[in-house]
Amino acid sequence: MGCHMNKNGIDSKKANKRDAYSFLLFVFLLPYVCACLWGHVGEEADYLRENKKENEYLVEASVEWGVWELPLEEYLVYRLCLVMPDDYGMEAEKAQAVLLRTEMATLYAEQGEKRVAVEGEGLAKFYKDAAGQEEVLERSRQAVRETAGEILIYRGEPIWASYFRVSNGSTRAAGDEDCPYLSAVSCGQDQDAPDYNSTVRVERERYIEKLRSILEGDFEEQSLWEEGEFSFDGTGYVTKVSFFDKNGEEEKIDGETYRHLFGLSSASFEMDREEEQAVFRVRGVGHGFGMSQYAAGCRAKSGESYEEILAAFFFQTELVNFE
Repeated sequence: MGCHMNKNGIDSKKANKRDAYSFLLFVFLLPYVCACLWGHVGEEADYLRENKKENEYLVEASVEWGVWELPLEEYLVYRLCLVMPDDYGMEAEKAQAVLLRTEMATLYAEQGEKRVAVEGEGLAKFYKDAAGQEEVLERSRQAVRETAGEILIYRGEPIWASYFRVSNGSTRAAGDEDCPYLSAVSCGQDQDAPDYNSTVRVERERYIEKLRSILEGDFEEQSLWEEGEFSFDGTGYVTKVSFFDKNGEEEKIDGETYRHLFGLSSASFEMDREEEQAVFRVRGVGHGFGMSQYAAGCRAKSGESYEEILAAFFFQTELVNFE
């Protein structure tokens, strides 16, 4: 019995030593594991801490490893990489950088703080992969640096800094007093964009089911299939779709809501019914308000500056420094 107990004691000591060695090895290797998983995150975080300025604007991005805090201008570098293709030209990227900064200026003003929280979905993935995209990252950093602090205002207030990928040949006018700077701008060059045209087919049963999921009244199946009335704005985007229930009451679906309901790339479309399918032929990508990124890229490649590009899409606005 004594020998048996002694043997177990020896085995326990060996196990404890192995556990201790394993723990120390884990602690020693942890930085290297993190470096492999997160790329240059540690190095970048050290850089940001060392160069952090007092009383500067900060962004807290919710990412998969927690909350990533970084200065506004650094946040814009990564955000720009996510929202705009890197082959549209530097001046187009600068215009987009100004719009992104203007978006953030509005958030800071609304919250009355120099620190705002944002959703970091997509941001974290790019950050981890950025070690393999140095050229893209550097272009984005240059665009942000060369427009440092600039935002777009109208009558002293940051504008609705709207942008989208490709128009249907023209941007849309906002048509209200809040955004008079958003007028229709011809973008004929957008018709050459690779994703200008798209087609979506929806089975009749699914089409009706989707409509019932959003409409509140009692509707005949046949009326949902055949009798929707489409209203368009002056540039060919659907503004609303109207349906009439069994009691003759009208219900309206906003054009943007309708297009998202059926996964259409924009609200500029024509709909045909072919036997048991609704066929949508769509032009453009995005909501159509503000700056068309593709058209901005064309303007940049033809020699226009970012100031000229912004002036073309946002009438009577001014570039000022955000303080």
